[in-house]
Amino acid sequence: GPDERDQYSLPADRVDYVKALKGSLKGLRVAYTDDLGFADAVDPEVRAVCAKAARTFRELGCKLDEVKPAWPSPRECWGEIFCGGIATRLAPYVDRRTEIEPGLHRIIETTLKNGPTKYVQAWFDRLAWWQHPRAFFEKYDLLLTPTIACPPFAVGLDNPTEIAGKPVEPYAWIPFTYPFNLTGQPAASVPCGFSRDGLPIGLQIVGRRFDDVLVLRASAAFERARPWAQHRPPVD
Repeated sequence: GPDERDQYSLPADRVDYVKALKGSLKGLRVAYTDDLGFADAVDPEVRAVCAKAARTFRELGCKLDEVKPAWPSPRECWGEIFCGGIATRLAPYVDRRTEIEPGLHRIIETTLKNGPTKYVQAWFDRLAWWQHPRAFFEKYDLLLTPTIACPPFAVGLDNPTEIAGKPVEPYAWIPFTYPFNLTGQPAASVPCGFSRDGLPIGLQIVGRRFDDVLVLRASAAFERARPWAQHRPPVD
């Protein structure tokens, strides 16, 4: 909630979020994309399951367009801010290598070698990149994407090294989520199906800035149309 000590906290909106879940989606303009214009390695199963799930919104009375936004990748900008924040907070522990998970230690050690101007430039790049989704949401009320680019991978693995038969860089599995961390837009992930191996696949629902109510309402409507809680994964 709002707190005067936090410069970034927002005023209370006094919305009854539980009551708001029951509203209609009829007439909403909804877009679905499986690449955002820059995610070129997406598992075919994920594409198929999410495309089918997106079509549920037509059944809910929405106007659905399948789109290919020509957005440039914000990967470098996000990576600099993300890793810079981690390295700044954990820098005092960089010499305690044996006590830190190796992948995390690499982030700290590598990022601390960068100059401060690179980090500051990433914040300017973040402001510039915001213009792409800002213009997009002048036309659409909601954007649907896969939540991640591949089915869940093995516990203990930092990142998959290959998606859809293509070698990929770290964080290539989350191209749909970090853009909206950069823009500060509300987004939800709802289970929408399973892979052939019985692993869950998620659909991401993104709204305009501050339109949390619509994202929650859309998520609830989707779950009512495509219930999933009764499913149980196979356990060997």
